[in-house]
Amino acid sequence: MSLRILSLLAIGLGVNAIPYNTFDGEGFPACKDVRQIINATSVDQMVAVVKDAVKSGAKVRASGKGHMWYDTMCSDDPNTIIVRTEEVNDIYDLDLEGGSVMIEAGVTFFQLAEYLHARGGSVGYTLVNWNITLAGSVAMGAHRSSLREDSMVAAGVLSIDIIDGTGTLRHIERDNNNDDWLAASTSLGLLGVIARMKFKIYPGESCKIPCRSGLNTLTRGHARLQGLRHAEDSG
Repeated sequence: MSLRILSLLAIGLGVNAIPYNTFDGEGFPACKDVRQIINATSVDQMVAVVKDAVKSGAKVRASGKGHMWYDTMCSDDPNTIIVRTEEVNDIYDLDLEGGSVMIEAGVTFFQLAEYLHARGGSVGYTLVNWNITLAGSVAMGAHRSSLREDSMVAAGVLSIDIIDGTGTLRHIERDNNNDDWLAASTSLGLLGVIARMKFKIYPGESCKIPCRSGLNTLTRGHARLQGLRHAEDSG
């Protein structure tokens, strides 16, 4: 049963709270009690959800793939609305010569790496997880595979479009002397929902490990994990 259907059933049956689970699925809640789970499909819908939540007095939390291990995401407030960004995943405005590309909130490293590889580009230093969005990585201050050069994912961001607490879509350009930028580039989600980002890229396969090899390794790891989960479910 999809999360969208589950959410609608909960509302129709008058259920006040439902769990929102992490990537690991049922029994691994990120939020034990939420009012509604919305699978957004566009930036415009995300903006509308936040505006409606403001009017109703609800809290909003954004989530991509649910890559987490703890149940502290929502402070167990049953008046929380989860906006899932996984389906808001367009990649566009690729500029290999200028070194940038636009990505929406739900784009994962895997998706961006495959997109760029097919077009002769890369993101340089890589992430190591297939089930994590780049926007979520930026919001939470995640690191890449280098401990020295551009180690934070946010170091690759050139601009951010963020939906603030009023439902207004704000555009913030990279400027390390600007407090708005410094706050938005690692906000822990407290300033709003990252809707899209302009990300720095490089022409050619300039990963520090061969891009195709890295993708193949991650793909094999993902397949292995899925096989283990299937074996556990069948056992």
